[in-house]
Amino acid sequence: MTALQELLDRGGILMVPLILLSVVLYARCFGLYLTMRRAHRRIAATRLEHFGSLGRVRSLRADLTETFEQQRFVITTLIATAPLMGLLGTVTGMISTFESLIERTGQKSFEGLADGISIALITTETGLAIAIPAVILLHFAQRHVQHGEQNLVRVESTLMEAAV
Repeated sequence: MTALQELLDRGGILMVPLILLSVVLYARCFGLYLTMRRAHRRIAATRLEHFGSLGRVRSLRADLTETFEQQRFVITTLIATAPLMGLLGTVTGMISTFESLIERTGQKSFEGLADGISIALITTETGLAIAIPAVILLHFAQRHVQHGEQNLVRVESTLMEAAV
C-alpha cells in the first residue's frame, strides 16, 4: 500500500478534498512565485533606455502589483481553507469517537476511540501541513514583487531627473 493511500485511508473522507486543495493551492503558489521571479529578473536586467517613457515604467509597476494582488487574494483564500478543512476533519473524527463510545463496550470501545482520534489528528495535521509552506512560498513571491517595484521606482527617479 502506498503512503498516500494509507494516509487517505487513515484520515477519513476529508482527505480527498484536502489533497485536491493542496494540488490547486501549490499550482497557484508556484505559478505566482515563478511569474514574479521572472518579472523581477526581467526588470533588473533591462537597461534604462529600453523602458521608454515614465508612463511606461509606471504602467509596468502597476501591472506587476495588480497581477500579484489578484493572485494573492485567491491564494490566501486557499491557504485559509486548508486548516479549516482540517478542523472539519477534527470535528468529524471526534463525532466518530463519541459514537463509538456509545455503541461499544470494553476493548472495542478503545479501538473506536483510537480510530476517531486518529482521523481527527491526521486531518488537522494535513490541513496545517498544506497551509504553512504555502504561506512561506507566498512570502517569497511577495519579496520578488517588492524588489521589482524597488527597481522600477529607481528607474522612475532616474527618468524624472533626466527630464528636469
